[in-house]
Amino acid sequence: MFLLTDEMICEYDKHHLLGIQPLDRNFLHPTYYYFRLGAMVKVWNEQLKKFVPEDISEPGNNVLTLQPHAYVLVVSYERFDCTKRVRAELGQITRLPMKGLELLHGPTVDPGFSGQLQMAITNHLSIQRELGYAEPIGKISFYDVSDTYPIGDIKGTVSEDTYARRGKATEPEPAE
Repeated sequence: MFLLTDEMICEYDKHHLLGIQPLDRNFLHPTYYYFRLGAMVKVWNEQLKKFVPEDISEPGNNVLTLQPHAYVLVVSYERFDCTKRVRAELGQITRLPMKGLELLHGPTVDPGFSGQLQMAITNHLSIQRELGYAEPIGKISFYDVSDTYPIGDIKGTVSEDTYARRGKATEPEPAE
């Protein structure tokens, strides 16, 4: 398993091994991609005792308002398509806790996942906070889990033998 760099993420996207739609290079960093707040949110309404859907992508309504101690279901702006060889890890960005907000999410995205990320955001403060539509809320790092070496020109190197052995799980590795 190895971490995909920004250049590798673009190559994987180009060769359909990983899809990020829309992929915006302004949010691509050396080892991760900033994902953003999507259009459809569901705000918990205490009086109705249910989540109320809201589209924050409409003109004039491009802000998610989080009331004090609010709990809101959100989706990512981007759609992610992971092939069976790509796994991802999620994290929130530092800016959220600085606002008193927390992104709640599972720690990983499994190989074969396709769709928008589904998460929740909580407001831990007793004051109202706001997030803008398509504002960064988290980061995602991608890993190739196919157990293959990413560089094509390893013929004749020590790495060639090492990675060839890793593919043969039924054979014991020789003592080095």
